[in-house]
Amino acid sequence: MKKLKRLLYSCLFLTSACVFAEEPPSTLVNGNAADVPAHPIVLAGTRVLTSHGLLTQLQRYMREREVEPNDLSADEMVRLMVDWLRFAPVDVIGGAPSADALVFRYGGWSEGCATAFKLSVLRQVTPKDAAGGETDLLAGITLMFEPSGQAELLPFSTASTDWKSVDAFLQAVESSPAFRLLASKKPMSAMIESGGLR
Repeated sequence: MKKLKRLLYSCLFLTSACVFAEEPPSTLVNGNAADVPAHPIVLAGTRVLTSHGLLTQLQRYMREREVEPNDLSADEMVRLMVDWLRFAPVDVIGGAPSADALVFRYGGWSEGCATAFKLSVLRQVTPKDAAGGETDLLAGITLMFEPSGQAELLPFSTASTDWKSVDAFLQAVESSPAFRLLASKKPMSAMIESGGLR
């Protein structure tokens, strides 16, 4: 009976230690708080980052900067994602990923009777020697706008890998028709998402 009680107390202690564990501290980059990458999952001694883990890093980055997705304009969202790429490197298998890029896309969307015009920026990370079928990790922000007024805008997608620098990518985004139209407008809603490009 005593052994059972000791085992029970040990389990409770370990559980409370996990629940109340502190998040890793942030560091300073150029005078601003920069994200310390989320602890990756460890499987058989190999560090693995998932799309969910990448999404968690984005949420922590936004929380540290006191940013609410629903308060973002398209311009603020794009700049936030560019800063996240520049100042918060991800932690994946074997160190630096084989690819780390931003994807900017927009277009009309409908599901049942719901319609909107979606404008998104996603971070797309490809780990080195990715295993288990998940090669590209995705996390980002999507803003949804009233579809009327954007009906004539054709769907568009571009990635930072298509340009020689992040600054050139940013200029390409800012010169796109949808961005010029919606840069400062308030979206109907916003969401942080992870998953495939669609």
